[in-house]
Amino acid sequence: MKFPAVQREKWLVLLTFLHMWIGSSNGCLYPGGDYEFKLKLDKNVIPALAGCAQIPCAYSAPMRTHSGRLVWFSGSPDFPISPRDMERKDGLLRPLASILEECSIVLWDFSGHERVEEYGVMLEWGTNETHVYDERVAVSYSAAKLNISLHSEVLEAGKRTIIICSLPDLCLNSDPIVTWKGLNSKQLRRLRFPREMETYLMYSEQLFYTPVPEDHQAEITCEATFGKNLSASATMTLTVHSHPQILNSSTCSLKQDLLTCVCVSQGVPLPDVHWPLQNNIDFNTVVSSDGHITVRSTFTMKVVDLTSISSPVCVSRNPLGQTNMTLPLNMDEVLEEPEGDGQSKNDLES
Repeated sequence: MKFPAVQREKWLVLLTFLHMWIGSSNGCLYPGGDYEFKLKLDKNVIPALAGCAQIPCAYSAPMRTHSGRLVWFSGSPDFPISPRDMERKDGLLRPLASILEECSIVLWDFSGHERVEEYGVMLEWGTNETHVYDERVAVSYSAAKLNISLHSEVLEAGKRTIIICSLPDLCLNSDPIVTWKGLNSKQLRRLRFPREMETYLMYSEQLFYTPVPEDHQAEITCEATFGKNLSASATMTLTVHSHPQILNSSTCSLKQDLLTCVCVSQGVPLPDVHWPLQNNIDFNTVVSSDGHITVRSTFTMKVVDLTSISSPVCVSRNPLGQTNMTLPLNMDEVLEEPEGDGQSKNDLES
């Protein structure tokens, strides 16, 4: 049976479009050329993000391999990457050549250890037919860098501050969970600030916190879990300045003719403790400190006449202010070691 020339031409056009449709529906490259095995990797060495590595990739292959399967491997083709450890991710390679098909992937980092690993690609099709591309890409993995910072290096007790915990380069599919440790006050408010970039996530969490005097030299820790069960932490030591206060454990005791007074004061910087005695009398003073926030001043004096004893006053001052307290006098009692705790019952004088 012979077809007229016009009809034969129509059949040729139809067959051409059919060939193009079959090729495109099977994942082939754009038809119209005799393609070769080519692989395009954006870089030879790629630094990994916190939790994953993103590898931009594009490839071409002859039309006969259109039903083939791309396999990524680590080191050599004998070690193919498990599907659970990777994810196909289009859009990582830009600009993308028109004759190439994208093969970009995201590799999940399960260990979080510093290391360098090399990856390659092979194509499998037909019956045991393979092609291993020569190109390789090295991925440099590093431990996640978690940063913790303050708006001010020196904090003041009772004044709210902001503590920031941040992960600068994080995988897009990560949902970090941040926990704080080492803080004494419970007056907290947290704000999350994820910022999505093209291929990664910038994440920070701000903690609105009112420090207390006991936070001075405390170690606080920010811990983050992210990615595929990875974690990182950062620790810093707080410097918290506080007004001086005199504790209720401060007291005086008289045994026979020996008067002993102890004034226990707290504050940062460490306060100076003074005894403003009214008379010019002889007395001894001993000062000790825990080097942290507490100063203990002890004075002793001989008492000849009880009527000459006025109520002893302790004065404590540092650059933030001054306070004083009239100490109670316990008669005919042996001085007991103060506990070093309790609340101040004096007013603060700035």
